[in-house]
Amino acid sequence: MERREYSSFFVGLEIEIKEVGNSFHLRGATTDVSLGGCYVGTIYPLAVGSQIHFTMRVADENVKGLGSVQTCHPGVGMGIQFTDLPREDRLRLDEYLRASEPASPESAVQSYLR
Repeated sequence: MERREYSSFFVGLEIEIKEVGNSFHLRGATTDVSLGGCYVGTIYPLAVGSQIHFTMRVADENVKGLGSVQTCHPGVGMGIQFTDLPREDRLRLDEYLRASEPASPESAVQSYLR
């Protein structure tokens, strides 16, 4: 069973992603977020190993950082690990997530049934 370092939260945040070395911007929404990364729903995910710059909209403020694509599910989305999240942005995200509902297997099933 996979063990995650951080608790995950089912939150839909606007996110803009730009692959390092590419001028194309991808926009989407997260389906779950933790302090270590997020999952982004998108029909055209980037390849595993892609290095990215991202900007998430958290409580009317931008959280910017660097990440790496860890999982790719064509037609569904991609998992991103945060590799560099400035301290101020990390604190902002942490505060937002603490006010959110933690993800659970039951809520995951319910979200797909809606």
